[in-house]
Amino acid sequence: MAEFLTVTNAAIATVLAVLALVASYRALLTSRTPQGATAWILLILLLPILGTLLYLVFGHANYKSFERERRRSDEDMFGMASEASVAHDPTRLDTFARIAHLPVTEGNDMSLLVDGKATYDAVFNAIRDAKHTLFVQFYTIEDDEIGRALRDALIDRAKDGVSIWVLHDEMPFFGLPRGFKDKLEEVGIRLARPKGPKRLLGPFQLNYRNHRKLVVVDNELAFTGGLNVSKAYVGRKSSIGPWRDTFASIRGPVVAQLALHFSSDWLWATGEDLSNIAASAPKPAGTLRAVALAPSPAEDIAGGNLYFIALAHAARTRLWISTPYFVPDRDVLTALRFAALRGVDVKILVPGRADHYITYFAAMAYFDDLRSAGGEVWTYDPAFIHQKVALVDDDIASIGSINLDIRSGLLNFELTVLTEGESAASAVEDMLATDFGNATRVDIHLSDRNLIVGMLARIARLFAPVL
Repeated sequence: MAEFLTVTNAAIATVLAVLALVASYRALLTSRTPQGATAWILLILLLPILGTLLYLVFGHANYKSFERERRRSDEDMFGMASEASVAHDPTRLDTFARIAHLPVTEGNDMSLLVDGKATYDAVFNAIRDAKHTLFVQFYTIEDDEIGRALRDALIDRAKDGVSIWVLHDEMPFFGLPRGFKDKLEEVGIRLARPKGPKRLLGPFQLNYRNHRKLVVVDNELAFTGGLNVSKAYVGRKSSIGPWRDTFASIRGPVVAQLALHFSSDWLWATGEDLSNIAASAPKPAGTLRAVALAPSPAEDIAGGNLYFIALAHAARTRLWISTPYFVPDRDVLTALRFAALRGVDVKILVPGRADHYITYFAAMAYFDDLRSAGGEVWTYDPAFIHQKVALVDDDIASIGSINLDIRSGLLNFELTVLTEGESAASAVEDMLATDFGNATRVDIHLSDRNLIVGMLARIARLFAPVL
């Protein structure tokens, strides 16, 4: 009996070792970064059973096939972008346009929507005024008073003959109730969930999520920014106050690029081609140049990281960034530090309160790296700040969904609109100046913090490649 148990144990150990080695090899082949591969391999080899299971659930994906097919789909869609109102002279947005694979457009207008009430009022009113089509996309839609207000506004327009498509990246069993969806589908509203690469647990995936927020009305008016659909943004849910966030109302030719981004997501999710609706370019509506940049984990250029690097290189005198998470890729951090060393006024605004403690503590471990090069980090005091906004000098502004972290840079589908023009930049400057006025500059070194805080920050940073 003892001999049998010895042989059995040896066989089990051999099988586990082989599985761990195979998982490690797959992590080496498929991880987006060397740091990510190293983190997975160490976890698998140190904890073979737990590490292999975690990798199969959260790390392993048929990424190469997904990347190839999704990239081909996006390229086909973006090739339909209208050449009308394209800026033919060199602009400050040209680098961002190359990252976006779309041209810089002229004749756009952008208005800021600060916080939840202003955003929901503007978006819901625009939905109620829709005449023909509505594209609606959010990462999170809650079944609360805000979510039901959105649902009811969409149902009213559908009953009047407006064609409506809704994308929502919910997790199975944790998303909207079936009854909520049934009410939308009963009036002809089409619902879909974005798709990522094939995984062991299918739709149960934490990576390759679609984090974009977008509403396009009649292909003439668009809204995008950082807000999801939840009463947390109006202060009726969160214990850390009403979430501070920003959306933008946009008119002009760049709206067609936003519609194409939605259409690409919809085509990949459902197989239905909406390009005949999305491709027509609206008439000029203002004086801003603009481009819609939508980083994707299917890219081969890591567009999310390049976006921040391009911001840093474009800055001559100022680079202000507001982000809820500050866990930058090494290349992004280097670009920010180099901008600060060049004398650029680099300021990063982050939350002073946490919604996710791992990313909150991990951010603290990066503060000193930026501060040592002359950059500044500020923590927003009144509530949790969720906006993803950037200001470069006096003429470039960006509003969207891209966080300054590795997940946004490599693993999520994101979206932002960059504008060139003093009117938009001035509005963003005034807004951020108010936010910095409600923030505290970080002047303490990590080694001088509370012992426990310092330890948690250093441990959390170890997990940065997989956060």
